[in-house]
Amino acid sequence: MKIIFATLPIRPNKPSFPPVGSLVLMKWLRNAGFNDVSLYDIDGNRPSQEEILNHFKRERPDVLGISAVVSTSYKAAKELAAEVRKIREDTVIVLGGPMGASAEIILNRTEVDAVVLGEGERPMVQIAQHLNAGKGIETFIDIPGLAVLNEDNELVNTGYSDPLTSEEIYDYDITDLESSSNIDQYFPTVSKDISRFRQYFRDPRAHEAHRRGKTWTNLITSKGCVAKCTYCHRWAKGQRILSLDEVFRRIDFMIERYNIGFFEIGDENFGADIKWLREFCERLKSYDLLWAVNFRVTRKDPELLDLMIESGCTEICFGLEAGSERMLQVMEKKASLQQNYDAVTWTSERNVFGAVALVIGMPGENNETIGETIEFCKYAQALDPQKNPNQLSCNFAQALPGTPLYEYARHKGIIGRGMDAEEEYLIFISDHNAHDEFTTLNFTDVPTLTCQTWRPRITVEVNYHYVQTHGLNQYHKILMNDLEYYQPAKAESGYYANPLRIIETSKMGDGSPPVSDTPEVPSLFSLIARGKWGLALVTYPKIAYRARHFLLILTILKNLKKFGGVYTIKLLTEWIGFQFKCLFGKKWQEFDYKSLRKMVNNEFGALSGDNPAMENLRKGR
Repeated sequence: MKIIFATLPIRPNKPSFPPVGSLVLMKWLRNAGFNDVSLYDIDGNRPSQEEILNHFKRERPDVLGISAVVSTSYKAAKELAAEVRKIREDTVIVLGGPMGASAEIILNRTEVDAVVLGEGERPMVQIAQHLNAGKGIETFIDIPGLAVLNEDNELVNTGYSDPLTSEEIYDYDITDLESSSNIDQYFPTVSKDISRFRQYFRDPRAHEAHRRGKTWTNLITSKGCVAKCTYCHRWAKGQRILSLDEVFRRIDFMIERYNIGFFEIGDENFGADIKWLREFCERLKSYDLLWAVNFRVTRKDPELLDLMIESGCTEICFGLEAGSERMLQVMEKKASLQQNYDAVTWTSERNVFGAVALVIGMPGENNETIGETIEFCKYAQALDPQKNPNQLSCNFAQALPGTPLYEYARHKGIIGRGMDAEEEYLIFISDHNAHDEFTTLNFTDVPTLTCQTWRPRITVEVNYHYVQTHGLNQYHKILMNDLEYYQPAKAESGYYANPLRIIETSKMGDGSPPVSDTPEVPSLFSLIARGKWGLALVTYPKIAYRARHFLLILTILKNLKKFGGVYTIKLLTEWIGFQFKCLFGKKWQEFDYKSLRKMVNNEFGALSGDNPAMENLRKGR
């Protein structure tokens, strides 16, 4: 039996994070006796459409497993399944990953035969065993952990399979990438000229001679998250952590085989077990590796941060998301605004600060909550004069199936009801990044045009505050000496939103380093003439601040250029109507600032016509 797992493109550029989900399933199947298993890393290799078709014409798999780690790749999944069905009609097509929260649409509107719900290790082995025994897909109804259609074309949810133990999670063979992908993509040699490595070179240890030629990789130490943010899809509750012995076995292997000297923790929620984390840092000291990590603000204190730095940590990023206590409640961050302030203060004092990441535009967001977030960002980005205040990544909330935000949008009519409307939405968000303010949905009571001004307003006010605090010369010195600023133009990674995305993609030079501590600032005219409006905004913070009242006009012009007059007039009409309401003292509707999950589950209830078999998928876990 020939089984192929295929990844889907999820960002503009090739990934650096390995396709762990597919690699894990491959090893589980081999351990169960199914050896003809391979990976077709479409995301990593980015083959042409012709190359993809030729690959499946040549291989003609018995089973195709589509790894769908984001719902924004729905269109790609549907097209791949359709092409493979044309090539070989009896190929069994199974889809796994968070996109599975839309199982009803996937099974009815694509060529997918089964959707894996949650962890796929046990269900995939059982699928292979059923097929190997000559059983048809109609018997999949007996396999826990799947969504399938029965003989009457009705959706059947078989529940979840038994969860994996801590000893079973992420059991994969990284060397599978050597035959299926460019292994250097997942273990690149570290260089100051590569944008994703700037987090290491702020630390003097990164410049030590013995680190030259060392590679970088992702290290995974746990699975799951202790939180359940209302915009984030969750298949499983809680978190499972690998044993320290297993983690260091993997580190030893990657040092020996791939010469790693740097790594980034790829966990969703690293360091939840403080005792485990302390021992991890103590053992890591002798390895002389440098590492970076994303961390929860609730899992830190100054002493612990010092221990992490001593063990080689050079950057700590936090899922801050908002500077408004009210919005943190809506998001169900289970963290306080004071903890956010403490986190940025303590990391800045230790020079291990990372980019401030925000999610704006959740239900309840308005000019007041944005103002609160701006005040927080002013504080965070001006703490250290050596920090570029544009290290700020501001995404708009994006409703993904299986989240309270998605269900809120359905109840409010922002996303249409029924399979036709839901599939239309999934196609709409396919290949759409959450940084795009012009294609995001408006979940607030504020006009769309106003929402679209929020991110540039944050950028303008935060940069101006930095200039007021540390001076324009210092601002330009930090901006112009940014590790990426003098690199040639390149495609965006997809990891950052504006304004950091502007710095990442708007390069000015040919790769040559700056010739002085205060390189020449490009003229405003030259930036505008070259169409670099975003870079002009961050390069001239005083002018941008004075012109901030014209952000609405700029937003109108952008909509006019992008979508035409009819759509723009509709937005402008909405904005004018809102202004009339404000004249009578009604700025926005009253909003109950509490967890969006509680609002959806306890107050809204199920929508009429919803399939009961989809209930637990819509709620997440």
